[in-house]
Amino acid sequence: MVDPPSAPFCFPAVADHPSRGEAFRSPYHMRVEATARSVWLLLAAFLVGLAVFGFLQYVSPGLAGNDGYYHIAMAAMIRENGLRVFFPYLEFTLLDSRHFVDMHLLFHLLQAPFTAWMPLATAAKTSAALFAAAACTLFVYVLDRHRIPLPLLWLLLLLASSSTFLYRMSMPRPPVLAWIYMLLFFHFQLQRRFLPTLLTALLFTWTYKLFPVLIPLALFAMFVTFVHERRLDPRPLIAVVAGMVAGLLINPYFPDNIVFLVQAVRMKVLALGFGTRVGNEWYPYDTLHLLRILYLPLALWTVALLLTDRRDWRRDPARLFWFLTATMWLLLLLKSRRFIEFFPPAAVLFFAFSVRDGLRRLLHEGQRRLWGWAFVALLVLAVPGIQSLQRAQTTMLHRTPVDAYRGAAVWLKEHTPPGARVFNTDWDDFPRLFFHNRRNIYIVGLDPDYMRLKDPGLYKLWRLISKGRIPHPEEILLHTFDSAYVFTDIRHHGFLRMAASNRRLRRVYGDRYAIVYEVLETRAEYSKQYLGP
Repeated sequence: MVDPPSAPFCFPAVADHPSRGEAFRSPYHMRVEATARSVWLLLAAFLVGLAVFGFLQYVSPGLAGNDGYYHIAMAAMIRENGLRVFFPYLEFTLLDSRHFVDMHLLFHLLQAPFTAWMPLATAAKTSAALFAAAACTLFVYVLDRHRIPLPLLWLLLLLASSSTFLYRMSMPRPPVLAWIYMLLFFHFQLQRRFLPTLLTALLFTWTYKLFPVLIPLALFAMFVTFVHERRLDPRPLIAVVAGMVAGLLINPYFPDNIVFLVQAVRMKVLALGFGTRVGNEWYPYDTLHLLRILYLPLALWTVALLLTDRRDWRRDPARLFWFLTATMWLLLLLKSRRFIEFFPPAAVLFFAFSVRDGLRRLLHEGQRRLWGWAFVALLVLAVPGIQSLQRAQTTMLHRTPVDAYRGAAVWLKEHTPPGARVFNTDWDDFPRLFFHNRRNIYIVGLDPDYMRLKDPGLYKLWRLISKGRIPHPEEILLHTFDSAYVFTDIRHHGFLRMAASNRRLRRVYGDRYAIVYEVLETRAEYSKQYLGP
């Protein structure tokens, strides 16, 4: 007799050993019960995720992070003006009106319906909470589909793993959808479904510029197949690359999207350091701080590794896949803190697949014993879970209110001509200005490297003026930057000191968050303003 071929590395959707009661029920009734159980399980996962992330959204006076203001405003523009928007707001950067690329197009399309029937800030919060709840639901679905007992408990473990993870998953940004795509990739690969894999890569490409991460995941899948079956199967990589190419070509911003992607990779991935002072998320954490905020995921990753030997890698391909994926995210996290939202789920999944067989043995020995261990685990998780939620809540409570820049932005909208350029002294003020005022245009935003790469000299000049290093920047502001108005937050002390002693910078608006200056053409105009004719 010929031995049957080895099965692909997927796991059955039903229990290996039916209970005594199941043996006397018809297949139809068993399917109905299994479907009802799955529906209730996924509904519970969705409600848990919605409760946690909805709570964090609505205790905060502002949005988590700054980029969310830009994203929801872009979603509103797409709803109002169509798929490809005219973007004249950052003409001194790579994202000028001729070369603007929306690398998060599908994310903005998913946000757009929310902007039709609620204020933009509420739309950003609501959509972010729903997207995070959807990610929690898919997380539980994958665990349940691959026969890991107590999937809701694993979700609670993930939510308890890190307050920083909770905070960053609350941001109205595409990374929450990135996790959905990576979970779908894993699920489809373990089922050898390559057309859905291609479609996942296509959607990922339209959603978030981090989509190239699917390439190492596809290589991991190929390696796992080789270890498990001793053969090389290139189909995961082919499906991923085909989906990415389709997503780049079938795009309203083609071919500028490819040019921008190459620049982004050169700017952030291949660079050994940063030519400009970028956002904090691009810099690594201090080692002790990293251990403090990620002690639980790091412990899970370490224990899972200690529980695994060489035979387990070959016997359990899912465990090997999540080990490789979690290790990749850990290494990237050591380079940049922006990857912190990706390591905890991968670490939890690696640990879950590492202890799956032991949990299933407990289940076969009797549900009471398994539920007893689950109750103990729930008690143990209560302490870090409450701490993580409280710390995330504290972080959200200290967010700057949504309307912080509204007064200055509205003043500019009402007192300057349409399309007037405003000199903003900080690049990360742009998302809030854009959120409140799309009537004016600005100097730099989203990433200072976008300006540095387009015109290094102009970027250097912008920095010197923003820091107050040029005592009399009026002519440069008026004629080089074409800006008769300056917006600055109150933290730019160097610029504020320079402006206080400059007679051609007239303060026309100020509040506790921001100040607006008008740049007067000449000293004669200053004399007329203050001394009369």
